Amino acid sequence: MVYQYKVTEIEQRLSQPFDLFIGCSSFELRCLSFIQNIDIERFTTALVFYNKDCLDHITSNSEKMEGIIGERGTFVELLHSDPIYTADQIKNALLTISEKKKVNSILLDITTFTHESLLITVRLLRLIFPLANIQCAYINAREYSSNDKMKNKWLSKGILEIRSVLGYAGNILPARKTHLILIVGYEYERATGIINTLEPNSISLGFGRSDNATTQKDREANEHYARLVEQMATNYVDLDCFEVKCNDPFETSEAILKKLEGLEDTNVLIVPLNNKISTIGVAMAAISNGNVQACYAPALIYNYDNYSEPGDICYIFELPLLRDKREEDN
Repeated sequence: MVYQYKVTEIEQRLSQPFDLFIGCSSFELRCLSFIQNIDIERFTTALVFYNKDCLDHITSNSEKMEGIIGERGTFVELLHSDPIYTADQIKNALLTISEKKKVNSILLDITTFTHESLLITVRLLRLIFPLANIQCAYINAREYSSNDKMKNKWLSKGILEIRSVLGYAGNILPARKTHLILIVGYEYERATGIINTLEPNSISLGFGRSDNATTQKDREANEHYARLVEQMATNYVDLDCFEVKCNDPFETSEAILKKLEGLEDTNVLIVPLNNKISTIGVAMAAISNGNVQACYAPALIYNYDNYSEPGDICYIFELPLLRDKREEDN
């Protein structure tokens, strides 16, 4: 179940206390939306991650977060350019908290994590706090790339590399054919770079449905870039498209798992490029299936100055236990 509240209603709707708050400082103002609208006294401990690579762009928001969170907060450095360091930092921060106190309830603000750091965080949370009640919060964007016309909107450009996400290795064998599942968003150039670099044997493009977009103002832009990606990929004989609900991780996961049926003897790579709610759906499907490898392609350039404007809707849902089906079968 996914609940939608006005951002101004967060304090009223989330009445329970939490043992731990986890968020991510960002160049996006949205990183402040949740904690600015809830009594920070609700949280016994707070953990905030930040990417050192873009420190010049996040300092102002980080200082504001520090001012709100106060002494209960710990800020932990991540490196966008070094996923092993990032995973170690997240793991060590969570383990330190788990060794000091019992954590039964967690509020995870997923809004401004990178796709990669969010996938890693979710995986580690369920390993370190397997039975904790974890509520995920996501603040929508009113608009992306708001200073640009519809066909010129951009969030990032180019890709540095494509790497597997730690904790989501899947079951990849060299002799098999490769199938790519791409959950498409605004980042047309990034998506085409991934397809051209991987050169998979077949592709499934997952598009967000316009009737469940979390960013209402940019529906046309989203559909425009989805068409561009689809047109670019038409030279693949084995290409199919499917819809995901970008405001519901559970239905996104189900759609992906259905797409995986019949691909047991294929190397399956999945890359989330849409919002963080759908990225949680990718995590759920990848962990449940166990054979899928989640991948991430850091961009060459990000639209730091004009990435998004905060919206007024907060999505709340509970993160399930997340167990690998292969482990249950053994």
